Amino acid sequence: MTRCLSFLSALALGACATSPLPAPASISDQPIDPALAVATFDSAWSTINRTYYDSTFRGIDWNGARAELRPRAAASRTVGELRATIRSMLGRMGESHFGLIPAEIVTMAAEDDDSESEGGGDVGIEVRVVDGAPLVWRIDSAGPAFAAGVRTGWIISEANGFSAAPALAAAMALPDPRARNEAFRLAGARLRGRFDGDSGSVVAAAFVDGSGRARHLRITRRREPGEIARFGNLPPLNVLLTHSRIAATPGCVGYVSFNIWLTPISPAFDRAMQALSDCRGMVLDLRGNPGGIAGLSMGVAGYFVDSVVPLGILRTRSNDLRLVTNPRRVSLTGAPMRIHEGTVAILVDGGSVSTSEIFAAGMQYLRRARVFGDTTSGQALPALTRRLPNGDVLMHVFSDYTLPDGTRLEVRGVIPDVVQPVTRADLLAGRDAALLAAVRWIRER
Repeated sequence: MTRCLSFLSALALGACATSPLPAPASISDQPIDPALAVATFDSAWSTINRTYYDSTFRGIDWNGARAELRPRAAASRTVGELRATIRSMLGRMGESHFGLIPAEIVTMAAEDDDSESEGGGDVGIEVRVVDGAPLVWRIDSAGPAFAAGVRTGWIISEANGFSAAPALAAAMALPDPRARNEAFRLAGARLRGRFDGDSGSVVAAAFVDGSGRARHLRITRRREPGEIARFGNLPPLNVLLTHSRIAATPGCVGYVSFNIWLTPISPAFDRAMQALSDCRGMVLDLRGNPGGIAGLSMGVAGYFVDSVVPLGILRTRSNDLRLVTNPRRVSLTGAPMRIHEGTVAILVDGGSVSTSEIFAAGMQYLRRARVFGDTTSGQALPALTRRLPNGDVLMHVFSDYTLPDGTRLEVRGVIPDVVQPVTRADLLAGRDAALLAAVRWIRER
């Protein structure tokens, strides 16, 4: 579901954040049995103690964290107090991909997915914070928001009574640019989540258009396009891949965009590559893609690299796992395929996280692709999930990731070869500057 994807975007596939999901019936104020609270805390601590990639914990006193926080967990009177204690412990790690997903969110998403109701719906927009303002960044021309008159570049003042203004004002005051950008991203994801809900239901939203005029609209959500996928203990996730041709004389430039790295993209990407096989170049759009299964990067890279070469290294506590390209000479249906030998451009931004960063950095390192857009989030640590005794889901890092030459992406992120930030003027003009720059580069070559 898009709203579950929005949740993971805000969570950065692990970074603690306020959920943008429609609020389920909260159990945070419910009392918790002390024995269950301690068992839940101990399970979270021991899981990280056993699986974290660095046995020295990068100098962090992990045993000291347990000694200090376990009594607080035992004294927790409510579920919310216990969660606050566990999140405090996770925050001491100082890295991405540590997070706690409340049990009610996972349960709500699963029940919604399994029900016979209309289920998850959206209005066909994506949100970006630009210069401190939440903007309509992308819009589906076949979606209800577009039909209601919404256009890219409009400022989103409110959605179903929620305004991101206070969070954005607080973010503007942060002195550290990386922290400020991350706060912008989380606020945008939370606002974006307010546009999701049951298909057929209505969202009341307020916008400011390109001329500065306030627009108050009621938009009926549609049944959201895409395919539902499940991954481990995470909520059901909606997977959507689209492809198209961009005219280029002679021939065409292929364009592929997908919203998350989960298994349904494999057949969809295969079909896209077959449909675009005659194009002279390819643009892979990973903007806003929060990652997923790191191993899928090897298969996707194999459509463009005709030999087995390293994309990067996952360093666990016990061994190194090498990510390598997997040349695709046969389609998933068994038909012969040619490796795409044309020019490749990859689009990224601050919403490109985890596997999106691993893939983009690996292709850039191999000099097989040129990267356009904004610097990525710098949250590239592989993680696992574990159900805790109280039903919450722990997301925890088990591996470090580096490029073959040892360069870490954590914090640093992927730095584009061509920096092309999003501006409101471009959005209001219906202009995708990063995509235009990538296509122009392909045409020139």
